[in-house]
Amino acid sequence: MKQETITDGHWSRRQREWAAFGVFAIMLLATSGVRAEAYLAIQEGYKCSKCHANMTGGGKRTDFGNIYVQTRLANKFLDWRGLFDDEEEIDEDNPIETDSRGSFFSGRLNDYIAIGGDLRMRYERTDTPNNPTEDVFNQRKQNLYLEINLIPEHVTFYQTLAGGGDAREIFGLVQWDSYYLKAGEFFLPYGLRLLDDSAVTRAVTGFTYGTTDAGVEIGYEPDHWAVHLAATNGTGASLENNRNKRLTASLAYVRKGFRVGGSFSTNKDSQGVETIIYGLHGGAQLGRVGILAAVDIIDDSTDKESVAILEFNLLLSRGNNLKFSYEYHDPSDVIGQNARDRFSLVWEPFLNQFTQFRAGVRENRGIPQSNAQNQTEYFLEFHLFL
Repeated sequence: MKQETITDGHWSRRQREWAAFGVFAIMLLATSGVRAEAYLAIQEGYKCSKCHANMTGGGKRTDFGNIYVQTRLANKFLDWRGLFDDEEEIDEDNPIETDSRGSFFSGRLNDYIAIGGDLRMRYERTDTPNNPTEDVFNQRKQNLYLEINLIPEHVTFYQTLAGGGDAREIFGLVQWDSYYLKAGEFFLPYGLRLLDDSAVTRAVTGFTYGTTDAGVEIGYEPDHWAVHLAATNGTGASLENNRNKRLTASLAYVRKGFRVGGSFSTNKDSQGVETIIYGLHGGAQLGRVGILAAVDIIDDSTDKESVAILEFNLLLSRGNNLKFSYEYHDPSDVIGQNARDRFSLVWEPFLNQFTQFRAGVRENRGIPQSNAQNQTEYFLEFHLFL
């Protein structure tokens, strides 16, 4: 097979423009002196379990997570009870309020049962060199979450009714002191659980919202530490095909405005070939700018694949975030000059406590011989959540 290589080592004008924007973002990071509320939980200094029913993130929000989104993250609190035309329809003993006691939605049906949900509808346009432009509407997520607290704060049954590419989670969770035990089908505890499954640190490593595995997980979260260890089949949603088990572990140290951690995973397939994945990640909040970074190595003993991401989040105003990210992917340590880059610019306004819009552009840069590796993507996304 003929090997593809890069034949032009010079940056294009558009790449130089992206690099200039990155330098601008770094300048903002260095000069900003105003402390603002964080955009992401990592910037706030929270562990995943602070805002999600799944101790390692994703899925249904906890009571605290709902409060945080509706009272601190949203640009505007929509008091839906104020939409009534006839004021007499409003109970005089329960007047309109604009805090969590009024139009606040907790998803909690009673002390034992709570629900949640996510809907993401997206328009995508892809420009590929020497190919027709592609336009598509894509319903990327339509999830309903069910949480049953059999013994509140101690024993929980959790299930996701997933669609749009996401995988289903269904597990039992037992918590005591700073420990927990999880058993069932769930997302594995690896790396930063970024929103974008197409990010190279998620897509290439395989730890996405579209991939779950069956097994058990234990965790320990004292003070500023979070330790997670999972033993699973290693076959995703497929049936087990060998006696080997996948081991996945993560360790993180979390403080307000700062986080650093690492992850490790090892798995053997039915042929006995072992793949080891390991990486480091971290984040910090400096003034109005939050910075995230992660790097991962995939080693199958014959070759190594490496991925990395550097992301800046600029808080323009409350509920109004501007994201710039750079991603790097080297698919082979053996083959030279075949690395790929991706630059992204995304605007993310939270209009109210239930609605978010995202608009962005992503430019891919790979070997010149591959049209697919040099696509430019544009997207608009509507996110409804509860």
